[in-house]
Amino acid sequence: MKDQSLIFSKILPLVVSMDLSGNNLSGDLPKEITKLSGLVFLNLSRNHMTGHIPKSVSKLKQLSSLDLSSNKLSGAVPRSLASLSFLGFLNLSNNNFSGRIPYTDHMTTFDAPFFAGNIGLCGIPLDVKCSGDDVDPEKGLSTSKSSRSGDTSTDKWFYLSVGLGFAAGILVPYLVIAMKRSWSVAYFDAVEKVVDRILFLWLKYRTRQQRNQRR
Repeated sequence: MKDQSLIFSKILPLVVSMDLSGNNLSGDLPKEITKLSGLVFLNLSRNHMTGHIPKSVSKLKQLSSLDLSSNKLSGAVPRSLASLSFLGFLNLSNNNFSGRIPYTDHMTTFDAPFFAGNIGLCGIPLDVKCSGDDVDPEKGLSTSKSSRSGDTSTDKWFYLSVGLGFAAGILVPYLVIAMKRSWSVAYFDAVEKVVDRILFLWLKYRTRQQRNQRR
């Protein structure tokens, strides 16, 4: 470079890009590749690579693009991928991955096509349900049976309390009016405040529930 002869004792941090796509590479994906701490771009797509994605992939803190599509990789998609905050492109399609997609943190920025072609994968963002889950593809909501039953129980108690409150508001005024007019005026003022408070809490509850469903 510029007619200068340089000697490097360590070259691993200098490797920032590696594109070996479209070859006939085979064998397991080497764990040693995660020692390339300065790696920004890695493309090993369209080969015949097997094995798993190593959990130590989280060491590639600078990685912004990872393409492992169209190989024969298997196993689970490691949760450690979600910790790569600079990862702007990820393609794991057309492999043999299985299990639930760790769709948390930074992984939520990647859509279904980047996980397609893996028969064993399930969960958001795919339309494939995982065992014990109830997935709504339109809302992107995934809940287990236990959480779903818990939400149903909460809804029942909430609506029951609201119903009892309105029933009491209808029956009690008759008793108050029958006793004394001044009491009835004070009572209806109090009832109006209580109803306003109940409506406020109900709207707050529904808003929070809708936000949870969008996540």
